Amino acid sequence: MNLTTSLRYVLLFGFIGVATSSKLNVTAIGSHGGRSRFECWQLSTPFSQSNQNGVVGTAASFLGDVTNMTYNVIPSGFDGGFHTTPVNQWTILLYGLAKLTLPDSDSLSVTTSGGEFSLLFVADTPPVSKQGHRNTFPGVTETIFLQIPTKNGAIPAHTVLSANSPCSAGEYTALRGLAGSG
Repeated sequence: MNLTTSLRYVLLFGFIGVATSSKLNVTAIGSHGGRSRFECWQLSTPFSQSNQNGVVGTAASFLGDVTNMTYNVIPSGFDGGFHTTPVNQWTILLYGLAKLTLPDSDSLSVTTSGGEFSLLFVADTPPVSKQGHRNTFPGVTETIFLQIPTKNGAIPAHTVLSANSPCSAGEYTALRGLAGSG
């Protein structure tokens, strides 16, 4: 075996190791001291290879058991005002534009139009947050998103990477590498 072939194997197996040990980072709306805040979470469960028909061998991250999924169609310009989330839940923006802000910060917001940044975990429920967060939908068309409560209000096991800001674009780059390994 020559050096070039050896390097290919090292790179291939090194890449597979990175791909299977990578963990999903998500922006969350958590709370501290009764105030909602943006956080960047790294989920504790690493990506694994899917065994589901149609996507066998691709990267998959188990997000936990869920209940009562809701499909929402929000008109352009809608302002949800400040509110707490009724239950711990995943939200996924499918289409449109959403902007989330906090009552204590005019300068920090999360704006998403779908794609890899559209998965959020929202955990600022009434017992832990006094004012919650605000959703506005400033796009020129409707916005469509899913609300997916977790079973029994479970919060996925995670590590907080940033306690006062959402995940940055750089904290999502591992997803791009996973897509190429399937």
